[in-house]
Amino acid sequence: MRKVKLVVSDFHIGKGQLLEDGSINPLEDFIYDQKFIEFVDYYSQGDFENCNVELILNGDFLNTLQVDYGERFPEAITERTAVEKVQQVFLGHPELFDAMRRYAQVPGHSITYLAGNHDPAVHWQAVRELINERLKTNVKFPSFYYVFDGVYIEHGNQYAAANHFAPDRLFLSKGFPEPILNLPWGCLFVIKYLNKIKQKRPYVDRVQPFGRYLLVSLFTDTGFAVRATLRLAAFLLGQQYIWLTYNRKRFIDILRIFKEISLIPELETSARAIAKKGPYHTVIFGHNHQAAFRRMGKNKLYVNTGTWNDIIHLDISNLGRQRRMTYAYIEYDKTGQPQTRLKIWKGTRMVEEDVIF
Repeated sequence: MRKVKLVVSDFHIGKGQLLEDGSINPLEDFIYDQKFIEFVDYYSQGDFENCNVELILNGDFLNTLQVDYGERFPEAITERTAVEKVQQVFLGHPELFDAMRRYAQVPGHSITYLAGNHDPAVHWQAVRELINERLKTNVKFPSFYYVFDGVYIEHGNQYAAANHFAPDRLFLSKGFPEPILNLPWGCLFVIKYLNKIKQKRPYVDRVQPFGRYLLVSLFTDTGFAVRATLRLAAFLLGQQYIWLTYNRKRFIDILRIFKEISLIPELETSARAIAKKGPYHTVIFGHNHQAAFRRMGKNKLYVNTGTWNDIIHLDISNLGRQRRMTYAYIEYDKTGQPQTRLKIWKGTRMVEEDVIF
């Protein structure tokens, strides 16, 4: 039987494009539901209906950090909080998850979900059960990385100090009424800082690199840039106080972490190290939203699945606004070996689509 695996990442699906009052939700990044519905329908029918197809969601598929809980964004995320956030995502994108459920009902079709830094809610067992219930299937949750037939797949956030989770301490319970997620600095940056400025400038987290954006905006959007910079300084000092109190981070460590956030994460070096260390011929990441297909020597391959959302590049090599709905397509050849390609989804029938500027 023909065997195919599809890898996507970094959709950042939130609670929907519109709020209850009918206004635009500034925290929603993903507005391409119909494109993805076409995608999963395409790989459910025709030539793929009688195939073994695995859809691999490689992190940040959901964006639970930017979904509110009681109109707030608590940094202490409990299992109960996480469940409600994911329920809101389901309500905001009903047709998309209906399509995924249809796909999962096709014999031989399956779904695998790896956690990223924007969807730590999926570490909770109750959230995994909720996803299984919504999709009417048993989704595989391999946590941080997924390995098969010489292919290594991981979101990529574990190779950045700002977004690194401690696998052996995913939850904290001591001193709390109920267990909470042990969030890294980058998640707190989103919850306590980025969400607030994104409500004023919804595109802010789609600009790369972020540090250059703040610098440029001092001249092009001065009032906002000054307020955003002062808020950032207050956030840094506040976190420094917290980390000094608990003896967790020195100020120089925080500056190093902030430097990482202000730049586009470089993941190819980590991919090379993984390929060299383990029995892998292909390493697939997401996380930095930079689609890539790189040969690493004669028989090694690095692929980054990028994002389906708009990116505004300030880097001269990619200057401007762009959207490439990229995904990794892995098909097994006649000898049973997986062959990986990077593709762009163009759609099957849509002649127009909604946009948000």
